[in-house]
Amino acid sequence: MTDKKPEITQATQSAAPAATSSTGPATSASAARKGPAGAAKTRSVLLPAFIVVLLIAVALAAGVWYQQRLFNETRQTLSSQVQSSASAVNQAVEQAQQALSLAQEQSRKIAALENSLRESQDQADSLQQAFQTLTDSGSDLVLINDVDHLVTIAQQQLQLSGNVANAVISLETAQAQLARANRPALAPLQQAINGDLDRLRAASTIDTTLLSSQLEELGNLLSEAPLLVPDDAAPEPVPAPQAATAGAAGNSASGGYVDPDAPWWKQGLTTAEQWSRSAWDAISQDLGQFITVRRVDDATALLMSPDQAARFRETLRLRSMTAQLALLMNQPKVWDAETAVLVKAVETRFDSRSQQVRQALKIARQLADTPIDVKLPTVDNSLQAIAALREAGAKQAEEGAIAAPGPSAPQAEPDTGASPQTDPAAPAAEPAPEPEPSTGASASQLQG
Repeated sequence: MTDKKPEITQATQSAAPAATSSTGPATSASAARKGPAGAAKTRSVLLPAFIVVLLIAVALAAGVWYQQRLFNETRQTLSSQVQSSASAVNQAVEQAQQALSLAQEQSRKIAALENSLRESQDQADSLQQAFQTLTDSGSDLVLINDVDHLVTIAQQQLQLSGNVANAVISLETAQAQLARANRPALAPLQQAINGDLDRLRAASTIDTTLLSSQLEELGNLLSEAPLLVPDDAAPEPVPAPQAATAGAAGNSASGGYVDPDAPWWKQGLTTAEQWSRSAWDAISQDLGQFITVRRVDDATALLMSPDQAARFRETLRLRSMTAQLALLMNQPKVWDAETAVLVKAVETRFDSRSQQVRQALKIARQLADTPIDVKLPTVDNSLQAIAALREAGAKQAEEGAIAAPGPSAPQAEPDTGASPQTDPAAPAAEPAPEPEPSTGASASQLQG
């Protein structure tokens, strides 16, 4: 577009001479005809035409220049946009490549984790299979050792803490192992465990939770119940039932009805009687708060100071905790001694007119009357059956070792079979009792 402007200028310049040349003969002819006046008129007409043509050429050149400028600006804008788009595309391509590499790396890690998980599962399956083989279809000695361990735990639970529930759980676990193994040789042991289980399930037990809650309630009552002498825990004395009854009677008498239709002297007499009765009730109630007559078996209970009362309450709390420990440790003598002390303390040192004291005395007597020395069954039958199986296994192992001493073993077997008929069997049968000490040693090793 930059080359069009000179071309247009040259065209206008060439057109102007051509026009002048084309009009030259005519002009010259007309000038020749008209003379000097016609030539001047012709020049005055050509000058405005030339100016108009020149202006048109300038306007066209300006328009071409403006279009060229717009084109250049548009081209620069488009090139900058293309460059920015190209850079954004390059960044997106780089990010996509990074994401692709990261995804590939993660997929490789996931594949490695899957392989390791598969290997771990295979190892766990093999270990489970080996353990199953060892416990279910392995040697009888391993199974007997497991059952012996569970039966020993049950025996310890019964002897140390008297916990029948834990003992039943241990025996049920041993029973399940024997049932899963399905060994005919261990049928006597399974029968002995079943018998011990039946006896444990039928045994009477102690409700330890209930007794513990009663001891907690008793401790709370003893920390708040009033003593014979008011202290910091119960500073207000308990009102006597007789005073409350008298006060109620006085209130009912003071609120008596006076007949308005009665004579004036009778109304005055009734009013005076009511006033005197209410005054006497008030005086007797006030005097009753200063003077109280009660029967106390222990005279030292009335001489306790507030500090001694606080220590006495703390001692009772410790005794209730000792009784709770005796309950948990199955110590019947300690339980009886502590509950008896609690009952005696409530009867002799606390105010029996209080509802809290009566409730505490009721709970203490119930605890004292509840024995915790309950005869629980044992699992001796199961232990004896295990010992018998161990001895039988030891004898079988020793007989197998004696039956295969060397090449002379095949000759000893027919002699043993002919023992009832021939005399040579007697010396062959005599060496059998000699390894008894080694049998005992092997049985003790198995038990250990």
